Amino acid sequence: MPPTLTVAGNRHRLGSTGAPVVSRPAAGRRGFVSPPAVRILIASLLLALTAACAAPPNLASPSASSAPTGTDASTRTPGRTPTFTRTPSPTPPGCLAAPGEIRTGELDDPALSRPLPYRVFLPGCYDEQPGSRFPTLYLLHGLQATDAQWDDLGVDEAAARLIAAGEIPPLIIVMPWERRGLEYEPAIADVLVPWIDRSFRTLPTPAARAIGGLSRGAGWALRIALLHRQLFTAVGLHSPAVLSPDLFNIPFWLEGLSPEESPRFWIDIGDRDPLRPPTLELLAIFDQVGISYDWHPYPGYHAPDYWSSHLEEYLVWYSLGWD
Repeated sequence: MPPTLTVAGNRHRLGSTGAPVVSRPAAGRRGFVSPPAVRILIASLLLALTAACAAPPNLASPSASSAPTGTDASTRTPGRTPTFTRTPSPTPPGCLAAPGEIRTGELDDPALSRPLPYRVFLPGCYDEQPGSRFPTLYLLHGLQATDAQWDDLGVDEAAARLIAAGEIPPLIIVMPWERRGLEYEPAIADVLVPWIDRSFRTLPTPAARAIGGLSRGAGWALRIALLHRQLFTAVGLHSPAVLSPDLFNIPFWLEGLSPEESPRFWIDIGDRDPLRPPTLELLAIFDQVGISYDWHPYPGYHAPDYWSSHLEEYLVWYSLGWD
């Protein structure tokens, strides 16, 4: 059995392994979707998600010429025009050129039904600058994956490259596992986030905290951010898959957001992703409620090659405003 370390009353076991589809509202009742339509949409989404998860892992991305056209939502004006630049800073201190490290563990807390495995990326200067604190990015994995997925995609290497180039500030990246038997939303919001802030040198404020996910992880990121608005000010949805019962609730969760409360939203998906139709429905919901977002339709599939090719763009966007 791996050794156990007690931190702030929690047993910390070292060495762990390891969209929405909402139809446009009926007239007279904003956000309402009839039960038969919901059943059809849920079935369609599950079939699409199953097919996507079964896709070969190394499909080549289509050329830019295959980008969607016509009535596709890529031709619409999004709620927020994507405006971010990658401007290198002056040469950073030598420790920032270090690759950083991934630490693995399991958080065992009385509030959890079973231990929560996680991975944490720490930037190169984390140990060398003990007086420094860092912004935090939570990245959630897709269906049937583990806390290793973002690590396997190369998010730590991408972060290290951008930090060394001065394009993003040093940050901490937390990658939890949606382990069977865990209530994931409260596990993240009520247990993991406070524990990370106690156990690592984070900047424990919403302005320095972001959450995102790919596929099913994007659905979780959206749910957690909207139900716990005090935690995050940036939410990234990469090839999003949002399932019931969130299907019914997202229009109402969004409708309660004021412009001042609303986090920044990023939504992207490939033009050959089977989850693209429900993602366009998500955009329609955002548009109807009046929520701003950054919309990025790219060429590509629901596959690792797609996500890994956009890692640096994701990280630059998450880090906007983090100095």
